[in-house]
Amino acid sequence: MTVGEKIKYFRTLHGFTQDQLIQATGLSISTLQKYESDERKPKPEQLLKISQALGISINVFMDFDIHTVSDLLSLIFKMNEQLDLNFTSQKDSNGNILPDTLTLSFGNPVINQKLSTYVAFLNKMADSEKEQYTQALQELENHLLDDSTDIQKTAPIKEASAPASDSAFSDPSYQKIQNLLSDCTSQEMEWILKSVQLIKECMRNTHE
Repeated sequence: MTVGEKIKYFRTLHGFTQDQLIQATGLSISTLQKYESDERKPKPEQLLKISQALGISINVFMDFDIHTVSDLLSLIFKMNEQLDLNFTSQKDSNGNILPDTLTLSFGNPVINQKLSTYVAFLNKMADSEKEQYTQALQELENHLLDDSTDIQKTAPIKEASAPASDSAFSDPSYQKIQNLLSDCTSQEMEWILKSVQLIKECMRNTHE
């Protein structure tokens, strides 16, 4: 999809008319129409206004062309800096990492849930016709991109805090929580986390 097509898609998805979007962004109607028809390319500051009004990331409108090793590694290094990115691999008898066994994964359940949906789609549509596959894939990607859940790297545990014991993770209550959260949507996860934070603060204030 072009930038203009994406603006129109997400505007429609979020129930905005063109008049409503120009009121929220300060753009003129003619400017927005030219953006959506790809007669004119919006500047970064205009894209930022549009993305903020629609509640989506400005990165949705950006192209990340990967042509070189540097292009790819710069994205991975940035993810490792800002996200809970995990690297796992197998080693040979000399302790050297076997490159073909290297895998990347995320410690954030919201990301994992999104990627699971994406991979499940790829497996399901593998034998579909190219045109049908491309259209369905674009719709899924746009649906998954329409999410402003905060996924920044979690803060490190303070040294004064006692480390969680292995027995804590085998506790039946912990297992029940895991099962409860396993099929939550990203929006549900966000609500649950906010609720838990509020409950924890209330409990601690009560005991002070």
